[in-house]
Amino acid sequence: MVRYGLQRLKLHSINYLILALLPLVGKAGQFDELAPLLKEHCIKCHGGAKKKGGLDLRSLKGLLEGGEGGPVFVPGEPEKSRLISQLHPGADPHMPPKGQLSQAEISRMQEWVTHFRSQENTSDDPTLEDLAQILPPDLSPDQAIDFLLRKRWDEKDLSPSPSIDDGAFLRRITLDLLGRIPTREERARFLADTRPDRRQALVDDLLDSNAHARHFAEIFNAVLLGRSGSGGAKRTDREKHFLPYLRWVFQTNRPWNKVGYDFIVARPESPEEQGASWFLYEQGNDAGKMATTTASALFGTQLQCAQCHDHPVAPEIEQKHYWGLVAFFDRTRNVNTSDGPGLGERAAGGYNKFANLEGESSESELVFLTGQTVVEPEGRQDKDDLKNYIVSPPGDWINPPKPKKKGDKPVITTKVEKAPLPKFSRRRELARLALDNNPAFSRAIVNRLWALLIGRGIVHPADKMNSAHPPSHPLLLNWLAKDFAENGFNLRRTCRAILNSKAYSLSTNHPAEIPPAQESFARGIDKPLPAEHLYRSILVALGSEAREDGTVAQENTYRNEFVKTYPDIFAETFSPSVQQAMFAANGKVVEKILSSTELPLAARLNERGDNDVITEELFLATLGRLPDEEERTHTVSYLTQRADRQPSAIRQILWALFNSAEFRMNH
Repeated sequence: MVRYGLQRLKLHSINYLILALLPLVGKAGQFDELAPLLKEHCIKCHGGAKKKGGLDLRSLKGLLEGGEGGPVFVPGEPEKSRLISQLHPGADPHMPPKGQLSQAEISRMQEWVTHFRSQENTSDDPTLEDLAQILPPDLSPDQAIDFLLRKRWDEKDLSPSPSIDDGAFLRRITLDLLGRIPTREERARFLADTRPDRRQALVDDLLDSNAHARHFAEIFNAVLLGRSGSGGAKRTDREKHFLPYLRWVFQTNRPWNKVGYDFIVARPESPEEQGASWFLYEQGNDAGKMATTTASALFGTQLQCAQCHDHPVAPEIEQKHYWGLVAFFDRTRNVNTSDGPGLGERAAGGYNKFANLEGESSESELVFLTGQTVVEPEGRQDKDDLKNYIVSPPGDWINPPKPKKKGDKPVITTKVEKAPLPKFSRRRELARLALDNNPAFSRAIVNRLWALLIGRGIVHPADKMNSAHPPSHPLLLNWLAKDFAENGFNLRRTCRAILNSKAYSLSTNHPAEIPPAQESFARGIDKPLPAEHLYRSILVALGSEAREDGTVAQENTYRNEFVKTYPDIFAETFSPSVQQAMFAANGKVVEKILSSTELPLAARLNERGDNDVITEELFLATLGRLPDEEERTHTVSYLTQRADRQPSAIRQILWALFNSAEFRMNH
């Protein structure tokens, strides 16, 4: 390896590391500030799994109620509060029993109790009903976003970063909407555009393109169902069934509530809708997987923790909610229809008992996450009967074959014209509760869009939308969700609003010595490139053709290795692994790409005799900008010293640029 002095790129990496390590800013006297300490030290014994002494510390409500011994703190008086006194060394009883909080942690809790009286019962966050009084009339959606953010910045005395220039905007939005850097031609065309609304026009053009539909289909495939891996039957089946459906969704801008209906009810009325059945079909007749996948994909909620007990840190998620959602899917069976994989539904059965950690047993009910319940109109149905069906099942449905393993559900192998449908459909009832007038459904998707385009969700992480992870901007989240639902669940409209907002165009560089925290959204957020963005951007930089359908020439040659190495779309924290670092710095795959004779950039540059011109072309191709003077001097000097080995020198420079933070981040 050659040491290559691109100082600007090194500084960018260091700055990113510093920003990533900045602590979150809490709110003195508010439960959000105390919750992380309670979660780390107290919830294990006083939460969802256990409530020793009758004390539940997962919420402010539980904290105020106290336990069997009465209140645990006196507002404004930490010295009279058991919540504080039992933390000190030598206290009897001592909390936590087998640990000791640091003095700094105890001081933070003392501060919280001290300031509780004056601050806890007031709120800086207006309710959604106050919107009419807060928002000026006739604001466009993007202006409303900026107004609500500006309001919060003013309250916190924050100044936003300046806006990025056109070249940086083109790179950022092309990565976000097409999953690659812009080509040389795209850059030249956009920078030559003198229209005052050129950015808005670019947003519209990209959102309406087939390339965008393909890219979002690929991203949402991973977001909704997780990575399918580098190969194998699962990936092949998804490419055959699920991905074509998602491309159609984004090409036609299908309303998102209809997408949710397609996933849950799975009764396709057109060939294009058929692939939606794969969402549940892939779960292999496992009602538990169907429940957790649906909760995460459509409601941004993780339910796994509530399988054996109430959620350990989010009191609103109870064990009955997990088993209630499982019950909605417990009659679902995979079938092979004449049109492909389908989801049938039995008319009987699907009753389970579950026990908590104390051994107390309960019978599952059809209860949704909101607490709403469904009662079967004909009462309990234990025995299947053909008279209870609208679409009759095959013969082995009523008397199914014995499963190969004990505990497995039978797989119906008989091919049917249409998937069996009972007169009473649990999944249809679930869709009604989940999609009709359920703000959580809208909040989950707009939060994911915000995370995808801005770099961090208003609720972070994006799939942990619960009381333990409150939104950084509650009113903004609620407004986005309300606007989304009131305008036909139009995903493209919400994307357009975010992309046209000033917030989207803020620079990642902030003039303040200590820049605002990421969750303030007062500055741009560096976003590490996922696998798809990374391998396509490398190929485009090297001159590979970017096609109208969204593919890049030769991408399938390298896809598998990148996806195996860079698996996350929404990483909770950015922490590159050793495997990723070695893959980029010393990996054979990147070396193979750089050595490819089918990619035209290196060959074209080898024919140039002017090292200054070569340097400019290298930077424009990879980073979309000209080198600064220091970068130009280092690069020209390096090329001059290795004039007898110019092809190798060019590959080394490209390797350094591809490994730079500036290339590996969308910034």
